[in-house]
This record gives sequence, C-alpha cells and structure tokens, in this order.
Amino acid sequence: MNRSHSLCDLRPEINTDATRSPLPLEQFQNEVLRPILKFQNDVFVAYIQAYLGDVVWPTRTAALEEFIKKRLQKDLALRNTCLGITVGLLTNEELPYYFQHKTELKKRIIQMLCQRLVDQLTPTPPCRE
Repeated sequence: MNRSHSLCDLRPEINTDATRSPLPLEQFQNEVLRPILKFQNDVFVAYIQAYLGDVVWPTRTAALEEFIKKRLQKDLALRNTCLGITVGLLTNEELPYYFQHKTELKKRIIQMLCQRLVDQLTPTPPCRE
C-alpha cells in the first residue's frame, strides 16, 4: 500500500450534502480538509494548550473565539505549525491543488480550525441537579 492510500484510509468519513454542486474549493475543503482536521483534532487541542501554556483563557464563548482567532492570525509560529499539521497529511495527488489555491485554502483551514478549537475548548457550564 502506498502513502496516498494509507493517508486516505486514516481520514474519517464526514457526511456532507451531496445534492449540492459545490465549487471545487468547497469540494476540496469538504472531502479533504475537514476529514484531516477531524482526524488531527486531538493533536490540535493538545498542541494549542501546550503552546499557550500559562495564558489565561477567556471563559465566555465569544471572547474565546476572538482570542483563538487572533492567536491563529497574529502568531505566525502557531499558525504555521497548525497549517503544517494539516498539510502534512495531504497526499501527493492533493498537494498540487493545495499549492495552486494555497492562499484561499490556508484561510479556510484557519477558519475551520478556529471553530473546532472554540467548540473543543469552550468551558461547559456545571450541571445542576
């Protein structure tokens, strides 16, 4: 088995609305990037938490979203590492398309990652009995 097949086999299946006729970028996002981000989710969460270490995290969802968005946009080391964690799981066949549309796909990766992190890191309210 070659690398491309192995990588594709690792990716979780994500159900999307197949009746839509998405743009090629949207198709690449849904068929390639979303499964990679889902597969790497635990890595992203662990890396962000370790990278930001002792930083005080906002407790409100809106503030946390803004905090994560700014960190991923302004902190180039963090941003580039997260992009590398994603791009490293592209197949040899997917890489030329990624490089052809790199600017737009990087924006999409960061947006999706930001949303995933907010969903994962938002504190849950305590249960009331």
